[in-house]
Amino acid sequence: MAKLISGRVQRLNVGIVSYSENQTTLNVVGISSFSHIVLNRSVSVGGTTGVDGQYLKSTGAGVTWASFPTLRTENTFTATFGQDTFNVYYNVGFLDVYINGVRLTESEYTASNGTSVILNETCFGGETVDILAYNVTSTGGSGGSESDTLDSITSRGSVTSNNISVGILTATGNVYTDVIRRKTDNSTNTKIALDSGSLKLYAGNGVSPKITINGGVGINTNLNVAGVTTASSFVKSGGTSSEFLKADGSVDTNTYLTTTSSGSSLTGVVTSFTGSWTVTSGSGTYSFTVPANENYTMWMRGSIPSGICVWNATVSITNTNVPVLGNQYAWYYVAGNQLVLTSIPNQIIGTSGSIITTSPAVSNTNTFSFGITNNSGTNQTVYYGYSKI
Repeated sequence: MAKLISGRVQRLNVGIVSYSENQTTLNVVGISSFSHIVLNRSVSVGGTTGVDGQYLKSTGAGVTWASFPTLRTENTFTATFGQDTFNVYYNVGFLDVYINGVRLTESEYTASNGTSVILNETCFGGETVDILAYNVTSTGGSGGSESDTLDSITSRGSVTSNNISVGILTATGNVYTDVIRRKTDNSTNTKIALDSGSLKLYAGNGVSPKITINGGVGINTNLNVAGVTTASSFVKSGGTSSEFLKADGSVDTNTYLTTTSSGSSLTGVVTSFTGSWTVTSGSGTYSFTVPANENYTMWMRGSIPSGICVWNATVSITNTNVPVLGNQYAWYYVAGNQLVLTSIPNQIIGTSGSIITTSPAVSNTNTFSFGITNNSGTNQTVYYGYSKI
């Protein structure tokens, strides 16, 4: 043993086999206690300094270099028809099972022996079955496991080359990312992008966002709503204040009548109708019907070469079982004789300056009939119409 310098010694450690002031190595047999250690170079155990990332692990009789276990082991299978059992090593209670990207609940499979997973239902064949087995890390004398519940995750693109993958990610704090993609195919077309001050949803080409949220919501595709849409206003792109938006998405520039208050009557409004008959060769009867209890001006007109017939009337109709009060006029071109007016409505009565009580000549006095003979040899069109006054 090397000499001891004179003076009071606080502690004398027995077991030092050699020591020299000129040596840099201290050989100790037994247990050594130090209040402070400064390592300027390396630690060697069992003749090796280990590899990058390893730690010293107790063996019960000493220490040895050991590597930290990976968080999880991913096992991917392509199922065959009728398959329900998949052989894989795992820690019981620490695994997730996915079929075609859909996570199964623990009630949908049995995983109790650490070597196989049995599905409750057999596969059709061709499904992708992913089984993620998580490792258990011992900490001191008590057991524990890696948790997939994180306070926060910060993603910085290519700065970190390793991905973080867990079955279910629960973040109790903030999650920071710029792009969220579908894991199954790492799709660049379908994604959610978080730009400065805006949220963009991509689907299809991954270049132009389908929906942009930036204060307002911009939609660059058709919006199909199954329920009821309520909004304070609807604005058509390119529309003007004089146009009306119709149910089919088109606009209308027509002028529509409105009332100034509930129950107000519109005055000076004319309701008109125009129709036509196809008059065949020979003699026939043709008619039109109008609503009762109204006042009308009416007309009938047929005009072909060498065949003209015309009629008009102004009438007041009440009930359909009483006469029509008014006056009527009729004429046809006798010389041509191609269209001959043989009869006109006979329910119209009235004598200027007189009160009459004549019974109607016909029932349904709101139907006006005409006798017309067509001598042209071909079908002809005769027009009629009425306006409510």
